[in-house]
Amino acid sequence: MAKRPTVFIVATESSGDNYGAMLARELRTMRPDVELYGLGGGKMESAGVTLFRNMLEHSAVGLVEVVRSLRFFLDSMDQVIEKAKELKPDVVVLIDSPDFNLRIAPRFKQLNIPVVYYVSPQLWAWREGRVEQIRKFIDRMLVIFPFEVDFYASHGIEARFVGHPMLDIIKHDEVKKRAEGLRHGFKIPAKKKVIGLFPGSRRAEVSRLMPRMLDAAREIYNRRKDVIFLVGCSPWFNPDRYKAAISDHEDLPLRAIHGRSHEVMSLADFSLICSGTATIEAAIVGTPFLCTYRMAWASAILAGLLVNYEWACMVNILANKQVVPELLQHQAEPLTMGLIALENLETGGPEMRRELAEVVKTLGGKGASARAAEQVLSVGGLRPVSRPISSELPVVVQARA
Repeated sequence: MAKRPTVFIVATESSGDNYGAMLARELRTMRPDVELYGLGGGKMESAGVTLFRNMLEHSAVGLVEVVRSLRFFLDSMDQVIEKAKELKPDVVVLIDSPDFNLRIAPRFKQLNIPVVYYVSPQLWAWREGRVEQIRKFIDRMLVIFPFEVDFYASHGIEARFVGHPMLDIIKHDEVKKRAEGLRHGFKIPAKKKVIGLFPGSRRAEVSRLMPRMLDAAREIYNRRKDVIFLVGCSPWFNPDRYKAAISDHEDLPLRAIHGRSHEVMSLADFSLICSGTATIEAAIVGTPFLCTYRMAWASAILAGLLVNYEWACMVNILANKQVVPELLQHQAEPLTMGLIALENLETGGPEMRRELAEVVKTLGGKGASARAAEQVLSVGGLRPVSRPISSELPVVVQARA
């Protein structure tokens, strides 16, 4: 019997699990006979990927946090390589997570397995020397931001811009309809101003940002009472952890919303958001927000020595100017966060909404996951049985100077 086409997908974080799941569905649409294996989380598993290990409970950020989970990650690398030797996939897709994926890529290449890297590491911001690893061990780079094509071209590497997969997820009419259902279900009066709190998807992020966001919420509530705070909770931030986190703030008008972050963003008049994928989601939804972040001080000191980019928030990087305010590390003081939110509640943030819409125009339109799937099959020497209409990349406007 002929071997069925096989694709490995490797994702170690929540956003990568999401993108991997969408990629898996498109691969199955184009090649219904494909077998999918890999490392990831529940979304990839639900999309038909046979997981060797669930990675999401061990996702880490910052150099210090990565060290704490080092043994788990090293064991996971060994496991997936052993499975690759056994199953001999036609192609491997590595999604983001450079501390893991750029370490494992050479081992796939030693096995003569083609490697696609989907969602580029932010080499243009820090650790640019890793470009040589891309050159040596990656057969094709698939990037989700248009300026990354020029970055790689400057280093003599071809990168394919496929667009941002989040545009495949967020459908404005559907999100708005679900958001109104959420408002009705939680009995939130139309006259109430809604503040969204998004402390992140990782344990370290939530533990560092949630207390400050709650203190900022108190600063806001002390100054106006017509507000309600909706907390967008990640899967890790379960009801028990949420209850413990708000134990000193139960007098505030708070609601925890699990698994419905886009609806919360749609309802929110303004949001406080942990730096990361959620900032792009908020831009697509069209929600004015403040970007904030805190990491372990040792990690922050190292990052300060290595990062060579002016902005932390991807929206600002794409626009090459400050579209949304950023409060990082010691700047992330509750009073400052609260005052910025209050100012935006007063004005409605029309200019920020307009500039967010301009940034979204640069992200390539819908069909990113299908375009990525076509590229993956091409590198693996697999011909698609069908091609989705949405897979053709539209002309995009470059916002970044």
